[in-house]
Amino acid sequence: MRLHASSVVLPGLHRSADMPAKKLKNLLLEKGLSEEELKFVTRAFDVIGDIAVIKVRREIWDKRKIIAEALMEFRRLRSVVAITGLTEELYRTRKLEVIAGDENLETIHKEHGCTFKVDLRRAFFSPRLAYERQRVARKVRRHETVINMFAGVGCFSIVIAKAEPTARIFSIDINPYAYEYMCENIILNRTDNVIPLLGDAADLMPLFEGRADRVLMPLPERAAAFLRFAADALKEQGVVHYYTVAFANSSSPLFKRPIEEVNKVLSDREVKIEEKRVVRSVGPRKYHVVLDLLVRS
Repeated sequence: MRLHASSVVLPGLHRSADMPAKKLKNLLLEKGLSEEELKFVTRAFDVIGDIAVIKVRREIWDKRKIIAEALMEFRRLRSVVAITGLTEELYRTRKLEVIAGDENLETIHKEHGCTFKVDLRRAFFSPRLAYERQRVARKVRRHETVINMFAGVGCFSIVIAKAEPTARIFSIDINPYAYEYMCENIILNRTDNVIPLLGDAADLMPLFEGRADRVLMPLPERAAAFLRFAADALKEQGVVHYYTVAFANSSSPLFKRPIEEVNKVLSDREVKIEEKRVVRSVGPRKYHVVLDLLVRS
């Protein structure tokens, strides 16, 4: 079965935290920023536990400490860190610089009644996926076998385990630090139906051939390379949550490229899109999207 692209209305940018513009402006002016420099300050930033993660434009990089001090006055934060480079591909860690507060970037973040411990230097974590974690968890039915191919510190897996205690969730990650935190988070959340596995999904997924009801693939940049592993792990019928990168432009629908990826890799399967949505914006006209795929042998 061939899948076809269709138009979609893009949601507004999700912001983990959004400082009221007037208060932010006044704080920064008091601390010495000019009206011209204020134009380069973004109000959007992530708060993970008691740490704020911000992006600072190069035009005002020398004013980053002023911005951090304003944030710490606005919220009760232990540290403010700036992203200084791209996410490392294998372990998905980000280059961060502490610009105010404690150098220790281990923190505890809470969402949906779950507790996640993470060191931001050693493992990936995004509070912007909170809604997506809950959305997927609500779809899991009783006694499902779920495989999370790129689990990180266990967020998707643990939210699912809390929502459906009868499910079994095999939770894979290649980053040994993320794996250690995942094991700790399983204990913190008392979710012993999550089974943590350390290793490369490409090596471990063949062990699950024909065993899964549902597979999660929350690694958008490399999704197409692993889609076949996900499909082969399913029973005669199952669901793949396929996260990938899409680009918005006037010449083609947003989901055209992701659907073409699926058609190419799974040309021998019957595939139906149960749901498709934009997860978050990650750059100018660049989005992380998800296709919920019902796959039949």
